Amino acid sequence: MADLVVRGALVVDGSGSEPVRGDVAIAGDRIAAVGRVAERGAREIDGAGLAVAPGFIDVHTHYDCQLFWDPSASPSPWHGVTTVVTGNCGFTIAPCRAADRETLMQLLLFVEGMPIETLRAGIAWSWEDFPAYLDALAARGVGPNVAAFIGHSAIRYHAMGRAAVERAATPEETNRMIALVRAGMAAGALGWSTSLSPTHFFGDGTPAPSRLAQPDELLALAGALADLDRGVIEVAPRTTIGPPAEKGEEQRFFAELARASGKTVSWAPLLESPFAPGAARAVLDAAAALQADGAAVVPQVGCRPLEVRFDFATPAFYLEQLPFWRPVMAKSAAERRRLFADPAFRAAMAAESGFVAGLVPSWERLVLRLAERPELRRWQERSVADIAAARGATPIDAFCDVVVEDDLRTQWGVVLMNYDEPAVAELLRHPAGLLALSDAGAHVDTLCDQGFSTYLLGHWVRERGALSLGEAVRLLTAVPAARYGLHGRGRLAPGAAADVVLFDPARIATRPTEVVRDLPRDERRLLQRADGIVTVLVNGEAVVEDGEPTRRRPGRVLRGGATSACG
Repeated sequence: MADLVVRGALVVDGSGSEPVRGDVAIAGDRIAAVGRVAERGAREIDGAGLAVAPGFIDVHTHYDCQLFWDPSASPSPWHGVTTVVTGNCGFTIAPCRAADRETLMQLLLFVEGMPIETLRAGIAWSWEDFPAYLDALAARGVGPNVAAFIGHSAIRYHAMGRAAVERAATPEETNRMIALVRAGMAAGALGWSTSLSPTHFFGDGTPAPSRLAQPDELLALAGALADLDRGVIEVAPRTTIGPPAEKGEEQRFFAELARASGKTVSWAPLLESPFAPGAARAVLDAAAALQADGAAVVPQVGCRPLEVRFDFATPAFYLEQLPFWRPVMAKSAAERRRLFADPAFRAAMAAESGFVAGLVPSWERLVLRLAERPELRRWQERSVADIAAARGATPIDAFCDVVVEDDLRTQWGVVLMNYDEPAVAELLRHPAGLLALSDAGAHVDTLCDQGFSTYLLGHWVRERGALSLGEAVRLLTAVPAARYGLHGRGRLAPGAAADVVLFDPARIATRPTEVVRDLPRDERRLLQRADGIVTVLVNGEAVVEDGEPTRRRPGRVLRGGATSACG
């Protein structure tokens, strides 16, 4: 007898084909049958009006640290995600000597926007090497399945010490890094990741260790995967959208990494930019040509507008990147309040090159998301341009006045990229790309895209009709499973892992972003909840049941290979 049968649901099996009404039977941690199931299950769920699909896979998260204080990886399973990939962009907390823990935490603070007090209080350090890190995760237990990259910055610092942020590696140091990659792969790492991005640096401007790597070092690390039957390389590139020639040259180097390793090289992010319309599509076309030529270079594309949130009460990653605002945020809160009230400061802001001192592309794109004072909440979800018109003030005065009136605490949102919906729809449908970019676990009070899966199904499928339900589910399941070698996941098929999501396609949606204080040391983060997600199973056990999260930890550390990826 099956342990569970979902009866009479719309079966969306991950293949991309047209959904059909049917049943799904689960026995233990495996799918037992799909189609018409005659036998009764020990438990049955009426699937009328619901869709049943493979669990969604999020290939771009930074849950490496959060899993130690929040094994559920909230809120990702609330959005139907049953497998998360951690360790992206070269930033991991293993390998790490005890003496280097503070250095790696400082890197995560300034690059990935993780509060330092949360990291100090929340990481249960018990390892130095990457195999022991995976063991620590497995021993603690995890809600979703976890597949982990080993990060180049951590590898480089372990092999070179302080020299990792000062110079190129010697051949001997490169060999040490190769040995660390090989040890990580033997322990079950998904692959290795790196960052070349100029935005990745410590608080004093020192570059992240991986940025000092020369091409020969990267090619040598790629070669460390060549004789293995699995592995992925993930890269944060130097340019997201640059001149076509520059982006093309970088993708061609990624193709060299793909050929040296014989593996997939996936890079992120690729977003539609208002400053280079059509460039993202051209990059995907170039990637398709490389793939056809045998070099698996796969850009990661996002389905949501890239919105950055910030206030002026707390230093934030976004503001730290902007030359005008960095010294402002270094001042005390009282000094900041005085500045925003000062006409001379307002004039200086207006005179800076770049709109609003580089803060936003236009007043129409700067939106008041959350206000602390009740009398200011009438302006929520209104742009500064709207607020200024209603108040009869100039936009810069309206903006600064609200900041002062709300004691710096107003949360603002600015949509920077990926808002040209026809262009984004083309990116999502392009076969060379990979749907990703939740960045869950990072930039905790600045970015909030953990709900990319429910946004895809609610906005792009139901509201826009830009994708069919079957194709959207395929992008969330079978495609990432195949690209990343997560065998036995991403499909509803007999014998596959029982990672399953049951949802209402008529209601599924991402709820508005909220601010919560649930991190260690009472630090805050942005959070998205979901509508329409009914049940989420990981290896046959519910992590969401009747729309509510459970405390169960049925996930596994997926240590590579066909057998262990399922078990």
